[in-house]
Amino acid sequence: MKQADIHKKNSKGAKSLKRPNTLNSILVSAVKNSPNAPYLYFEGKCWTYRNVDDAVNRTAKALLELGVMPGDRIAIWMSNRPEWVIAQYATTRLGAVLVPLNTRLRRDDLAYALNDSGARAIFTQASTDSFSYTKLLNEILDADQCPELKHILVAREQGADLAPLMTGWTQLQDIGTNSSLQPSPAVNPDDMAYIVYTSGTTSAPKGVMLSHTNLNNSYNYAGNYLEDDIIFVAYPMFAVTGCHNSVLGSAIAGASLVLQERFDSAEALTLIEKYKCTVYNGMTDTIKAISQVPEFKSAHTKSLRHANVFPRRPEHRPLFKLLNFVTAGTGYGMTETSGPVTNALDTVEDFALGEGKPWAGNLIRLVDPENNDVKQGDVGAILVSSSQLMLGYFNKPEATQKAINSEGWLCTGDMGYFSPDGVLVWSGRNDDVYKTSGFNVSGLEVESFLSAYPNLANVAVIGVPDDKKGMVGAAFIIPKLEGEITLKDIQSFCSGKIASHKIPGHVISLTSFPLTPNGKVRKLQLREEHFS
Repeated sequence: MKQADIHKKNSKGAKSLKRPNTLNSILVSAVKNSPNAPYLYFEGKCWTYRNVDDAVNRTAKALLELGVMPGDRIAIWMSNRPEWVIAQYATTRLGAVLVPLNTRLRRDDLAYALNDSGARAIFTQASTDSFSYTKLLNEILDADQCPELKHILVAREQGADLAPLMTGWTQLQDIGTNSSLQPSPAVNPDDMAYIVYTSGTTSAPKGVMLSHTNLNNSYNYAGNYLEDDIIFVAYPMFAVTGCHNSVLGSAIAGASLVLQERFDSAEALTLIEKYKCTVYNGMTDTIKAISQVPEFKSAHTKSLRHANVFPRRPEHRPLFKLLNFVTAGTGYGMTETSGPVTNALDTVEDFALGEGKPWAGNLIRLVDPENNDVKQGDVGAILVSSSQLMLGYFNKPEATQKAINSEGWLCTGDMGYFSPDGVLVWSGRNDDVYKTSGFNVSGLEVESFLSAYPNLANVAVIGVPDDKKGMVGAAFIIPKLEGEITLKDIQSFCSGKIASHKIPGHVISLTSFPLTPNGKVRKLQLREEHFS
């Protein structure tokens, strides 16, 4: 199918609901239009749109029976499973606020997010592989770290030892089945729908408040899908690329999702061939991993048509051709913009450098340090104005004011330039945030955590290039006393307490830091001296 035909067919599905709209309407409309169409494939089972909607209604009613009310915050800390999608929609149907949490979070940063959001309930699972979600939550409960948390709802609970506040998924569905209560979804599109935590330029993660109107950006993204698409999802559900671009966008288009609890390249190859997937949603390095499976043959992925990926660069063209992609799409965006504000959808033969052009209604400025627009082709700081912009940072009005200027432009912290044909090209960050394995990491946040390490006088953390992860943290340390502090020491101190992607991959011991006249560490100089 030609690219023009793709846009023509997709535009019909993407306009099936009048915007703006509340998120519950997305699933309601999908069930009305295609009740028996497959929506989710997982571990050999299929859930139709009606199956999902029935489970959503039971789960929302059960939450009401447990005392969870509209406006309450409900966290999800779970792998890519059908229960994630059901919990996502059930929270919306209840009129509550969804708080997706990174599965890599550990004791300290998990407790922080639960406390900061004031989460009343959390959806999780008993375990995955060798990691126990319930064990870690028990540690938090025993330490009384989250007094507002009243309910822990556990999927995959068979054989697990559930604590008093924990309710297994089977029991939860029974409660909903026997309930006569009816949930009341939000009716105001400007109401807060999600709080998504992201690392920023402060020492603690910030909760990005997104309204239903903000998340109507999923209608834009649905334009990259066809009604009969079968989408393999390698993005984590807790990220906007998962719960927004994949889950909401696919429902608007009436497409299907193939879920894999945790990405495994060999299993991914098997699933793509088994379900004849037509679309791939994931980081480019996961596509590369699939191509490196020993048994891989191009014929195994002959059903693939389109890739929604990041990054998408000309050097990736041979890789995309190898997996039979006809088109490859990407975009520029962040959690604060409810996902991409630009869109690039081109054939693999034709795509060039860049993240595309803004969707209708989105404006982008590139400015110099004095807030003057830069010349076309020059690098500048990226500012965004859009209906997609967040409501603000939860409980952080000063941080919100700093991020969104008096004229309503979001200061993204990113740098970029416009190509001659008006395509935005992202060139990197201009502050203390770096991206590793697709996740933003605040160097200041990691510094704050490491400051509690014994015998550490000072620490500075920056992102440095890494072949596998894109970037990885490098911790420059000044010990208080003589004696070596090794990478193994620092990693052991971090393990189990902060998310694995935040743990530094390098440790460099110094006697002093290069400083600016006002006493700030010259991080650019550290990078140039040690990693250039």
